[in-house]
Amino acid sequence: MMRHKTIIQVILLSISMSFLSGCKEKAINPEDDIPLFKDFIEENIDKVADDPYISSTLRPDDEMYEVLLDLQRGIPWDDQIQQRFSKLMSEDNEHAMIIKARSGLLNIEKRSYWTSVLTDLMEKGNPYAAYWLSSKSNICHMYLGSRNLGNKVAKDLGLDTSYENKYCTEAIYQKAVEGFKKLAAEGDLRAQYFLLKDQGLYESVEKREEYIKEVIRFAEAHYYKPLMDYTSSLRKQSKKGRVFSTEKLKNLSLNLFRVASNNYYIPAMSKLVYYERDNAVLFDRLKKSGGRNYFWAMAFDRSNELTTRDKYCHAVLFEGIYKDTDFYGFDSDWPKKGDYDESI
Repeated sequence: MMRHKTIIQVILLSISMSFLSGCKEKAINPEDDIPLFKDFIEENIDKVADDPYISSTLRPDDEMYEVLLDLQRGIPWDDQIQQRFSKLMSEDNEHAMIIKARSGLLNIEKRSYWTSVLTDLMEKGNPYAAYWLSSKSNICHMYLGSRNLGNKVAKDLGLDTSYENKYCTEAIYQKAVEGFKKLAAEGDLRAQYFLLKDQGLYESVEKREEYIKEVIRFAEAHYYKPLMDYTSSLRKQSKKGRVFSTEKLKNLSLNLFRVASNNYYIPAMSKLVYYERDNAVLFDRLKKSGGRNYFWAMAFDRSNELTTRDKYCHAVLFEGIYKDTDFYGFDSDWPKKGDYDESI
């Protein structure tokens, strides 16, 4: 009897090992993605867009353009930015209201008010407002959740905390999903990408090809955020920082960066310039696009190509764009502010 029991145990162990091996064989291998990108890369690698705004979410004639450009550049919030937001909000610009409300939640005295602003927008059907009040929103859990210590302080101060335990729920998240479905049906690429991530296709072996084809479709429409998220997934953490998992995946990513860079997508140019430090065309394109990485790459990697006068102009331009004086006296070879007449 013992012998038979041992045989059964061996058989069961073999079946278990076979099952585990089968699971391992089904793990995603990103190198299998490479052939799926082949045609897209070959068709687009040498095409350079004539329109510098082709991959931009907004264009200069959009009422939100200057406001978001300042925020993207990290320019400190000042009276001028506040006036722009106030004007947009008075015109019921929902995008501006959501941005302001998200930052307003940090203010314990105004938290109840800005929560009500997001709630009103959610009830009107805005899925972005719903998302920020949902179970998937870190901001919601951080400032509106019942465990937030700031809410205890607010109660002690006699402030309204009626928002506690009303938000950060799965039901609100599903309301956001339904809203994004409506936008997606109208052709909104960002809403479509939100739903793609919500479906988790990127984690499925069986749906991997469908996911890659969607990433390519977005890129063909000059929406490159999904492409950048994809290349980020090909990296792993190492002692030297995040590096590409294999040389083949690195080459794939660089080609994808090149395609996006040819269409003035600043995040892709900023990545590519790290690998192509002698690419004068790329540097010039990044400069014209106002990419912050252009300034740092020039200072660290190509400073020897600049005259003292060039370095001063570099610092003046950076200050003009980013309201920052980092490059005056960047090191001992760089001039300080005031060393030249700024009419230069």
